[in-house]
Parts: sequence; C-alpha cells; structure tokens
Amino acid sequence: MKVQNNSIFMGDDIRSARHREGDTTGNDRKKSINGSELKNRFDPIAAKKEEARKKAMKIIGDVVANELKTDDDLTARRERIKSLRKDIGDANRAVREIEDSRAALRDTYGIDENSQEEQDLRLLEKGARAKMPGSGIIMTYDELKKIKEIKAKGLTEYQERTLEMLELETSYVTTAYEAKQEIMVENRIISATELERLKNHPMIDAQKQADAVMEEASKEIMGMLIDEAKDHIDEEAEREKEETLAEKEKEEELQERIDAVKDKKENEELTEDILDGVAEAASTAADVNTAQQEVKDMMNIMKLIEDDIKGAVVDKAL
Repeated sequence: MKVQNNSIFMGDDIRSARHREGDTTGNDRKKSINGSELKNRFDPIAAKKEEARKKAMKIIGDVVANELKTDDDLTARRERIKSLRKDIGDANRAVREIEDSRAALRDTYGIDENSQEEQDLRLLEKGARAKMPGSGIIMTYDELKKIKEIKAKGLTEYQERTLEMLELETSYVTTAYEAKQEIMVENRIISATELERLKNHPMIDAQKQADAVMEEASKEIMGMLIDEAKDHIDEEAEREKEETLAEKEKEEELQERIDAVKDKKENEELTEDILDGVAEAASTAADVNTAQQEVKDMMNIMKLIEDDIKGAVVDKAL
C-alpha cells in the first residue's frame, strides 16, 4: 500500500531558497552548491524525514513479507491437496481394477455367487476389510467365530487367490484413506488462516501504524522548523544590533573628526589675529627696537599656541 507522505514534510522549499541565497557564478557558485549538498547530508530535518520513512516502510514491509510467506504457504498446501487428490484417484482406479480381476477370477473358477464357498469368502473379505483404516466395519462375535472355523477347515484355491487380491487392494484403500485425512487437515489449516486474515486485517493495521509514524514525524519536524525559524530570527536580530552599533561608532568617529577640524580652524584664525596685531604694533610704534621686541614677544606667544595645538593633536591621536 502507498504511504501518503507528500504533505507532511514542510520547509524543504524554505531551506532550499535559503541555500540559494549565496548562489553566485564561477567558483563562488561551486562552493555554494557543495555547501548545500554537505548541509543536506547533515540536515536534521531531512534525517528525521528519512528515519520516519524507513520506519514506516519497515512496518509495511514486514507485514507484506509475512503475507507473502503466508500466501506461499497456502499455495503449497493447495498444491499438496491437488497431489493428494490425484493419489486418491489413482488408488481408486487400482481398486476398481482389482475388483474387476476378482470378478473375472470367479468366472474363471465358475463359482456361483450363492454358493457356500462364495458366502464363506464374503465373510472372510468382511473380516479383512474391517481391518482397513476408516472402514467403519464392526465384526460380531459370531462372525469372528465363523471366520475361525472357515480358516480351520482350510481355504479353497479360489478363496486364497481372491484374498491375496484383497490384500493388494488394502494398500490402495489405505493410501486413499490417508490422503483424504491429510486433505482434511490441509483444508482446515487453509480455512483457519484465511479466517485469521479476515479477523486481523494485518495490512490495514500496518498502514495505520505507518501513518501514525509519519504523523508523529510530521509533528516533530514542524517543531524543528519552528525552532529553526526562531533561531534564524534571533540571528537576524543580533546581526542588526551589531550593524547598528557599528554605524553608531562610525558616526561618533566622524563627529570627532569634524570637531578636530573645527578646533584647528579656530586656532588658525587666532594665529591670524595675532599676526595682524603684530603688524599694527610695528607700524605705530615710535621706536624700531620696541617694535622688534613686541614682534619677538608675539612670536613667543605664537610658539606657545603652536605647541598647544600640537599637543592637542597628539592627545587626539592617542
């Protein structure tokens, strides 16, 4: 019977699409394909799917194997019955031939059917047939006593030859009887086996068990897919968090660079103001020496400012 397992294994397309996300051309594509194949080999969902499939198929396979074995056994028994019936037919034909030979023998000896010799022979035959299996013949005390008297008196040649034929007939009667008994046994076994099948319907039970296995596997796989989806969401959230933090750090670094440029520009403007002051002092001073001294003083101040700027830049670099 076919196991319906097409609809219970979900998520294959999702995983396949995820495997294809990194698919590119050239060597990158080759690496991606190999990675997917490797992952499929160790995919727990695929492994669970395969495990459930094998378990379900084993349940059905075991029953099918047992049913086939039972079918073979029943076939063999039916063939045996055919063979036994053939044996019975052959035995019955042999018995009829012996009976015909006995009748011909009586005619040969010219024995009257109503004669005492024939009457005694029939009693002797009854005693012999009573010993045959399945005859159902019961001898009385008087009959047994009469047979003893006939044998004591002595048998005629006709009687002896007829009883020899009857003895040969006994083997065929026994063969037919035993074959009939065996046929009865075989028929009882066949009937009991078929009745047991109707009562237990093993294939239906096996299909139910297989369906239960597949259904349980479906539930487990659904749970695995949900867990996998949760893990994927958590990974995406963590990745976005890390990216946001990295962007923030880049913004802070950029702002620090902007502030450093602004500070440098302000210091340059201050230097220009000092130089302008020096020039103005030089033009208005009454004394050249005084002007030169003021220029030196200004340069010293500028030197100090330059050192401060360099120190600030060094501190920033650290």
